[in-house]
Amino acid sequence: MKYLLIAFLITLISCSYTNQSKETTKLFTLDEVKSSGFKERGEFQTEFKDSEVSTWGFYKGREVAFIMYPSVDLANSSGLEAAQQQTEKIEITERNIGHGPNVEKLACRGYKPGVGVSGRGGLKLNSYSQSALGLNGTLIINKSNIFLTNDEIENNAPPCVRREPLYTHYKIYGNLVIMAEPLTTEDENDTADFIENLSGALPE
Repeated sequence: MKYLLIAFLITLISCSYTNQSKETTKLFTLDEVKSSGFKERGEFQTEFKDSEVSTWGFYKGREVAFIMYPSVDLANSSGLEAAQQQTEKIEITERNIGHGPNVEKLACRGYKPGVGVSGRGGLKLNSYSQSALGLNGTLIINKSNIFLTNDEIENNAPPCVRREPLYTHYKIYGNLVIMAEPLTTEDENDTADFIENLSGALPE
């Protein structure tokens, strides 16, 4: 009886884990993506191989991105490569660079919550640098303008501790690559769960 109970629990856990990762072979359109509640804000500058659409915006208060391909196979090949490149985090060996060479959207991380952005005793960017204050005070910067001269930084502004990919997690779902930024209040599993919930909000 004890062994039957153990076997039942293992099966239950396995089924629960499987249900957490939803898969599909559906080919989504951009309108269907928007119907989930995704608010489009812009397009990537990067030209992703074989992709049809690459867009970023917000879903339930945080930034997410979608790269769309004409087929599921291309999403699982070219899309997987793009997703890995855009979320590539590396060990810092030079200055404060903690991102791979192909990452387009970066975040300045390493400060305590509420510290480290303009207006809160932190990093200041000049008017020529493309930047935006993201969720929870995360400073989002354009990689082409991350190194500033002394004239471009106020004297009381500490340097960015480390520059990492804005998107840390991804999921291949049908013909889509879905990427999301993490919250400072969650761990990796929480961010992965958020993407699962987002994929589940897309039309069947």
